[in-house]
Amino acid sequence: MNVRLGARALALLLLSSAACGGPPTPSPIEGEPICADFEVGATRAPMRGSLRFPVTLTVRDGKDPITRTTLTGRRSKDDPASRILLGDEDAEYEIEWAQCENERAPRARTLARDTKDTAEYACGNAAVYKTDKLVTRKGDAASRTVRFAAPPKPECWESELPPAAPAPSPDAGAEPAPAEPAATADGGAVDAGAAGAVDAGAAGAAAAPVDAGAPRDGGAAPPRDGGAAPPRDGGAPPRDGGAGGAAQPPRAGAGDAGAPPQGS
Repeated sequence: MNVRLGARALALLLLSSAACGGPPTPSPIEGEPICADFEVGATRAPMRGSLRFPVTLTVRDGKDPITRTTLTGRRSKDDPASRILLGDEDAEYEIEWAQCENERAPRARTLARDTKDTAEYACGNAAVYKTDKLVTRKGDAASRTVRFAAPPKPECWESELPPAAPAPSPDAGAEPAPAEPAATADGGAVDAGAAGAVDAGAAGAAAAPVDAGAPRDGGAAPPRDGGAAPPRDGGAPPRDGGAGGAAQPPRAGAGDAGAPPQGS
C-alpha cells in the first residue's frame, strides 16, 4: 500500500514537471555588435575588442527576474553568439535592455577566455532604454531567440596610438642650386668663376705702374732715324760707337766678309 502511494506521488511530480516545461536551454542573442580588437600606446599593445559601455539584458517573468547577463560585444563575426538560459515551454517574458553608466576598461588580448571579466567590472546604475516581449513555444527553439536592441552609446573601444613623426621635407637634404651666371652688356652670360678671374686680372693690371718710356698705344717705339732699314751687316753697332768717339776695333766675324782689314 505504501509502495503504491509512493509511485502515485512520483507520477504526479513528473506530470507537473512536464506541464511546467523542460529544463532551461541556451538561447542565442542575435545582432550583438561586433567590436574588433585594437592597439594602444607606443608599444601598440594588443587589446580585446569590446563596447565602451556594456549592455545588460534582464529576462523577467512578471516582476521576478529569472536570468540576467552583461553583453560587451563580439570580437569578430566568427565568434559564437552570446546566449541566455530559457525554459523549453509555452511562456511569455519581458526583456529589459539597459546600458551601464561606467566604461568597461579594455582587456589585454592574451587574457584567457574563462577569466572573470564580468565579475570584476562594476556596471553602476544601468539606465533602461528599451523593453520587449518574448513569447516562447514548447519545442520551438526559434521562438526563444532574443534580438539585440541597440543602446544609446554603441561605441566600441578603438586604437589610441601616439601621433606619427612628421615626414622630412623633400628639399631638406638637397644641395644648394648653383649661382646664376652674371649677364654681360651684350646680353650674354658669363661664368661666375671666369668673371671673378677677369675682374682680379683687371684690378692687378690697373694697380701695376706704367713705364714712362713705353708708348701709350702699347706698340714698339719707332726708330730715331725715321724708319730706316737696319744695316745689312746683321745689326752690328757703328764703328764710331754711335756717339762720335774713338773707333772701336771690329769684333771677330763682324762687318762685311770681303772688307780688307784696316792698315793693310
